Amino acid sequence: MGDRAYAQVLCRAKDVAAFEELGFGEQEYWKGLPEGVSFLVDEEANYGNSSSLRELAERGYVFIAQHDAGGDYDAGRLVSDGKTFREVDAMVHEPRPCVAVDTNGSVDKKQLQAVRKYWRAVARAKQKLGFAEEEM
Repeated sequence: MGDRAYAQVLCRAKDVAAFEELGFGEQEYWKGLPEGVSFLVDEEANYGNSSSLRELAERGYVFIAQHDAGGDYDAGRLVSDGKTFREVDAMVHEPRPCVAVDTNGSVDKKQLQAVRKYWRAVARAKQKLGFAEEEM
């Protein structure tokens, strides 16, 4: 057994079985989702299911996911548009990724670039999942 944390994912309804194999279970979402999109939760995801989600991304699955922090890692936001996988750090209870600020007050440029790539991948994933433009 590893370090466990809460994780959630939005994915295509036709792909639910692949996510259920990781330990996710379908739940009601707090607002309407496009037809053909499912919301799944894993209350005890091993290391946030990060490695397993990366493997699904490599197989072409489209999803938007996040996991809380565990004892050995920070919270994260993960996305796959079916071709590109991105994972960035986040704070628990904050839907947006975070970027470190250096002691001199400047933003960590590598992390900022990673977050920009993450947001572009989120936009592509949302489009493929069928979210309307105003929901993006």
